[in-house]
Amino acid sequence: MRIKIKEKATGQIYHWSLEQVLEEINRDRSEDWTRYNKSDWREGWSEWIEGDIYNLISTTKESDNE
Repeated sequence: MRIKIKEKATGQIYHWSLEQVLEEINRDRSEDWTRYNKSDWREGWSEWIEGDIYNLISTTKESDNE
């Protein structure tokens, strides 16, 4: 999966993998943090990331295996 993201401050567009998105959602959290994963990443993005620094623009599948 590729996720198209826009950085709010600069307008820069990024194409991240799901792994990169999960890294951003889960970074700098406490030991007790329950990590988001591929099944609930959209919830984590909406709760912790969307609108602060980045905006999610779109998602696309890279292959039928995802």
